[in-house]
Amino acid sequence: MKKISILLTVLLVCLFGIFAIGSGESSTDNQGDGNANGGNNGNLGMYSVVIESSRLAEDYEGKPVIIVTYKYTNVSNDTPTAFCVAFDDNAYQNGVGLNEAYFLADNVNYNSDNQTKEIKKGASLSVEIAYSLNDTTTDVEIEVEQLFSLDSKKVTKTFKLK
Repeated sequence: MKKISILLTVLLVCLFGIFAIGSGESSTDNQGDGNANGGNNGNLGMYSVVIESSRLAEDYEGKPVIIVTYKYTNVSNDTPTAFCVAFDDNAYQNGVGLNEAYFLADNVNYNSDNQTKEIKKGASLSVEIAYSLNDTTTDVEIEVEQLFSLDSKKVTKTFKLK
């Protein structure tokens, strides 16, 4: 039974990847001021993302985290899609990846729910993601790319912590 569950999961992931790559709706041009090669905003396939802002906070153990706010827009996908399904987001300090932080201090106003909310074509949503910091002085580089794509386009932004 466990093998069947694993096989079905792998099959679904493969089918989703084939659908995302071969949908024909994918856009490779950047519209407006979107720059998907190093800018803090741009179109990545059927979606648009802006890395808007960041703020420092603490996790439940008092360790430092950075909360990054993204604006996510479903530009042309007729299927409602969530941020966590559309994008692969990463944060780095000194080239080393940061882990996502899930349990923040009680006094932090943090809304992680929007990461999994699906939005329809034309809709936008602000999404917050928290990352555990290695220190509070080294800059944090954020990179976002389309989750299932052979394209190497990225949206990036560096936050200075000093």
